[in-house]
Amino acid sequence: MERTDSSSTSPHPQLPPGFRFHPTDEELVVHYLKRKVASVPLPVTIIAAVDLYKFDPWELPSKASFGEQEWYFFSPRDRKYPNGARPNRATTSGYWKATGTDKPIITSNGNQKVGVKKALVFYGGKPPKGIKTNWIMHEYRLIDSNSNSKAQIVDLPNRRASLRLDDWVLCRIYKKNNSQRLMERDKNHSALPSFSHQNHGSLLEHEENCYEGLLTGDSMQ
Repeated sequence: MERTDSSSTSPHPQLPPGFRFHPTDEELVVHYLKRKVASVPLPVTIIAAVDLYKFDPWELPSKASFGEQEWYFFSPRDRKYPNGARPNRATTSGYWKATGTDKPIITSNGNQKVGVKKALVFYGGKPPKGIKTNWIMHEYRLIDSNSNSKAQIVDLPNRRASLRLDDWVLCRIYKKNNSQRLMERDKNHSALPSFSHQNHGSLLEHEENCYEGLLTGDSMQ
């Protein structure tokens, strides 16, 4: 049975009152994922390190260090096949399926590509007959630099022998519910021009013309 409560979460880190964690894509990559990969201290210890694919998504809120409606994790990625680059996204009772195209993450000044964002949806069961759920994942990974590429070439035999594809990626997990869809729908509707308001304006103009016609006697003709 699915659970989304986080009542059994580990104690929250020491955070100031009213703290809200709403980082941008760039902030997640530059200030958290990049530091985690480089083993550099993070700005705040708020993202738990969990192997996501050992759990179903409704089990993850209880594994998070922080969060109520969305949860962030550092996770390793393993290969699906020993000699391939395709990640293994199977979990206990389903699998994560990529949707759409990867989105490049560009620095705010627009000068550098620092990461890639991938959207995934969780399906229960086994492919290709899995059942789509409302659980969504945004996966952030770094762009391989030249230095990293050289290090991988030197360590290529060991990497081929290992199923580990990435030491760390950063994942944002949330469940898309009906209320969120209604809010998105209302937001989209409010962004459209009001057709009924335009009709109302034309009706008022028509009434004013009729009234002027009554005053001048044109309507009697």
